Amino acid sequence: MTRSALLAVLFAALAPQDKPKPYRLPSTDLKQRVIWGSTCEVPDGPSLAFGGEDQQADDGNPHTRIKLDGQWKPLDLKGASLRGEEEVLGFLRDSYRRLLAKERFHWFQTGEAPNLTGPLIELSKVRNNVTLNLEKGKDLAGYELAQALRAGEWLKSHRTAANDLDAQGDINCEIAGAMLGMEPPPRALSPIAYDAATKLFVIFGGDHLDYLTNDTWVFDPAKQRWFQRHPADAPPPRANHVLKAVGDGKIVLSGGYTYTSSTDYCGGQFRDIGDGEWTYDVAADRWSGPAKGVAPETRTYRTGRLHPDYYRQGPPPDPKAFAERLSALPANTWTLTKPPHLPALNRDWGTAVLDPDRDLILRWSGGHSAHGGTDVIQYHLATNRWELPNPVEFPLGQLYSNTDYPEGVNFNKRPWITGHTYQNYGYDPNFKELLFAGRNEHCYTYDPTLGDWTGRFKKPKGMSYGSCFYTLTITSTPQGLVCWTNEGKLFRYQEPEWKEIELKGAKLPGSVVDNSTMVHDSKRDRLLFLRKSYGDKAEYDGILHVVDLKSGEVSAIAAAGKEKAGAIPYLCQFRYDPANDLLLGGCTLPPDADGFRRTPAYDCAGDRWVSLKIGGDDPSGKKGRNVSLGMMWDAKRKLFWAVDTSSNVYVLRLDVAGADLKPI
Repeated sequence: MTRSALLAVLFAALAPQDKPKPYRLPSTDLKQRVIWGSTCEVPDGPSLAFGGEDQQADDGNPHTRIKLDGQWKPLDLKGASLRGEEEVLGFLRDSYRRLLAKERFHWFQTGEAPNLTGPLIELSKVRNNVTLNLEKGKDLAGYELAQALRAGEWLKSHRTAANDLDAQGDINCEIAGAMLGMEPPPRALSPIAYDAATKLFVIFGGDHLDYLTNDTWVFDPAKQRWFQRHPADAPPPRANHVLKAVGDGKIVLSGGYTYTSSTDYCGGQFRDIGDGEWTYDVAADRWSGPAKGVAPETRTYRTGRLHPDYYRQGPPPDPKAFAERLSALPANTWTLTKPPHLPALNRDWGTAVLDPDRDLILRWSGGHSAHGGTDVIQYHLATNRWELPNPVEFPLGQLYSNTDYPEGVNFNKRPWITGHTYQNYGYDPNFKELLFAGRNEHCYTYDPTLGDWTGRFKKPKGMSYGSCFYTLTITSTPQGLVCWTNEGKLFRYQEPEWKEIELKGAKLPGSVVDNSTMVHDSKRDRLLFLRKSYGDKAEYDGILHVVDLKSGEVSAIAAAGKEKAGAIPYLCQFRYDPANDLLLGGCTLPPDADGFRRTPAYDCAGDRWVSLKIGGDDPSGKKGRNVSLGMMWDAKRKLFWAVDTSSNVYVLRLDVAGADLKPI
């Protein structure tokens, strides 16, 4: 080699290497019932399908399918001898999640750890009993016995002191439970390879949507059952990789992605691993590759602002200090509270609702070119802290799409967000849960204490129509949540179903996307409806429709000043202030002669449109219309709160006497 050639090789070796670029996955056909799954069909041989999300299944899992007589059919999962212990481990996992949620919630509210000694000791006893039962193996033999012993050892080796809260307790129970399963845990974009030498199908890793895994399983078509493998080490977690059978008992793995944890606008959430080829010896249960592998059962989660741990960084919450800040708020001035950690990504075209029982703001918004996960972020009013209860999970290939988000539930039984949420969710004060009604077929329930979705039920026909997420509008009343439809129907939530409210009198108009809202006037126990035709060029006529909740009577109010109400640029965020008996607008009017943008309001007692002089950090923005604003009235503190797309939090102490109230 010449000197110049040698130098060229050296310079190339020392030059900075290009990092894999982040990218977005291509969209998938949502008309298929199962999305993100994998199949492997062997000519003149067996065929297997596994993984993906079943958009119609109650657990989101299509489970194992085999091809019989040309038709894909679910596998009859056998080996129920371990099913009882698997269910107990599921109970343990849920118990840990509830204790972890309780600890997390208490910390965000007070800055201190709660005393969980009693429940932890009881939980430790149950876990120890399960571990002991697994280690005894009961009457098991062969593979079942080996798996039970391994699960028991996993629980034993990952155990903490009886009165300590194991931050990974739920995950460890989940991993141990998978060892007792009759099939692998659910996953997406996990390819299947068939090895003709051993006559076994092989899968490795995949995307659980909130984490990547690196477990190895084989399926024996002759016995029609799965077997988990336990190599000494394995390639790092990944999904969407390539598995290729060589034909001599070896499977070659290459490529695949990991997470970027990007918080860029419409950013690429995935990047190629690019760590060369790995080879799996099926008979020897051994991985070999370009580098030393990592431990099996390793998980890769998103990090930074997409993981719950981020929001617990720095000094603990201080409720006393924040209460002092709120007591010193200037009147008639929107003020940014500046929480220490803001969630990401942007959460557009939605609202935010108050949970007065837990002193929270609940934010379920995004979709389209915004955050598209399943997480409801929670703002603690007492401490000025955002909480992300669970690691973020994204719909593969559908993130940033307009309306094409999967139906049903994912592997954690959580619903995906719709194109946007607008006003189609609310907090029910009677059953103390959040309801999301934007899906066409089901309504979903969310428990803020647990910080997770808990179930779903069928919606009535009147609330189920195409793209109902655009127009279903929900508000809270003491008698329960009320939902307004595009046909002018009203439904009240009376667990476990929505029941239509019988209306009489005038015809109630229907809700309109981007251009209407419904508010409860608690002083008169009536609903007030503000709406205009769709489109930015359409002007509001200043008329309010009314439904008396005692009688169901519908009427209309031609309020004084209605001729000038056309200047109101945005109707979706009017909120009732019972202390001042007015509806305050979450928007501002065009600039007056002094260049000031005043805030519109409806004076209920005076039956007139008025405006107020409110300054400060205006959440409505420079144009007076923020389509991603969520505004709420806090009766406990007598304050207005608002949240914008970037999760900035604003607070307002309204003093009507000092706000220069005058006709609009």
